[in-house]
Amino acid sequence: MTINNYTYNDHFVGSEQEEKLLKTLFALYRNAKILEKNNPHYERLINQLLDLIKEVCEEEYETTIKIIDNHFFLNKKFVRFDGSALLQAEQIIAEWKKINIGGIVFTHDANKTHLNIFLEYMLSPDIQSATPEELAIHLEKITESNIILLLSDDLESDEDQTDEEKRRELRQAARGLFFRAISTVEDIIVKSAQGRNLNISQTKRVVHSLVDHMEQDISSLLELTALNDFDDYTCSHSTNVCIYSLTQGVRLGMDRSRLSQLGFSALFHDIGKIKLSHDLICKPEAFDVNDWRQIQQHPLMGAKTILRNFKIDDHTSRAALSAFEHHINMDYTGYPRLSGKKQINLFSRIITISDVFDALTSGRVYIKKKISPDKVLKNMRLHMKNKFDPFLLKLFHSVIGIYPAGTLVLLSTDEIALVLANNEELDRPIVNIVGNIKGLLDDPIWVDLSKPENYHRTIIRLIEPETYGLNLRDFTLMD
Repeated sequence: MTINNYTYNDHFVGSEQEEKLLKTLFALYRNAKILEKNNPHYERLINQLLDLIKEVCEEEYETTIKIIDNHFFLNKKFVRFDGSALLQAEQIIAEWKKINIGGIVFTHDANKTHLNIFLEYMLSPDIQSATPEELAIHLEKITESNIILLLSDDLESDEDQTDEEKRRELRQAARGLFFRAISTVEDIIVKSAQGRNLNISQTKRVVHSLVDHMEQDISSLLELTALNDFDDYTCSHSTNVCIYSLTQGVRLGMDRSRLSQLGFSALFHDIGKIKLSHDLICKPEAFDVNDWRQIQQHPLMGAKTILRNFKIDDHTSRAALSAFEHHINMDYTGYPRLSGKKQINLFSRIITISDVFDALTSGRVYIKKKISPDKVLKNMRLHMKNKFDPFLLKLFHSVIGIYPAGTLVLLSTDEIALVLANNEELDRPIVNIVGNIKGLLDDPIWVDLSKPENYHRTIIRLIEPETYGLNLRDFTLMD
């Protein structure tokens, strides 16, 4: 479905946080018409809105609200409403249309004074006689540009945006989310090790953002999981496992609440490793018997860490169970050993597949030499099939594809390309050609191999970047 060039497939659907911000703005806008500024309810609403603006501004300096074809978009995320909130939204849209106002920009520095000036001016009788240009100039001058009005006539349009530009935009958003998730895991691990209070709300927000992105675009996040040169393997591994697990959850048709719980569980499946020595986790040689004995303690320690450090709710209880079970195989081998045979939790079965795939393709802990994704999937399917849920493994393979996003391939035209996304024709993905027999290209070429005009190009094989003296990060993190 398309709304004036803003398509639900090209942009993200707003999360609960975006919806809450707009509902608070609606409530404040409505109450400002009848309440004094010193009214406790009015002050509570204005403080709540400022807090929400700062939260949404966490990754960006500003928060942009736009009206596109009678719908609200917050930072290009379509925000759904129903019931009374929908009626309030429609009323505000009608009022703003009369004066050609198409949106507002709140910067991170917007404060109570700015909001009061904004509301007072927007609700004053003089606004009806002012031109839109006078409105924007007046408000910008008073608020020092911390709240800016957008005119309907001047709203940006992405009508001519190409598929390549849209994918570039999605990749940029995915990178921000990916590194934010790694940072969040790192923060939790450090605080857990030091016995400090943990911010579970921040973690849930990160997971919600990943869920929102993945419901619209899986490939740009999967592409980043190919990066495995991080100093802190546990943090990057946990983020990768979260992304791989969410891909399975999305394909299974889980609702947003279940996806949030799954992502949270996956993000902390290995938290028990904070109780192990760093030298053991990063040991370059193969593990001996004593090393394995220590490693096999981390699922139980992980469950205990979660239960001791987090308030118990649906997220944390599922996370504790997943941490405990993620090394128990479908044939009940693995660890820890169970006294009886009970069914392994769905979340645990999903995380087990994600955990093993990332561990083998990264070659950082259990296997000291990484294995190519195609060989890992083949090995999991043929030689380790008793370890995994067969349906989930088949589902995971269909998501990853023959040539996983984020891997380099050699084309029949002697070109080197980075795989960006799978197509229905799994052997003809969308790629970014980064080099040829003459060397690396200054301007990579975005190519959809499934299009007839590109049929002369076929993929010969996956290639290891090191073989050609290349660094995968250089291509994955480029725009």
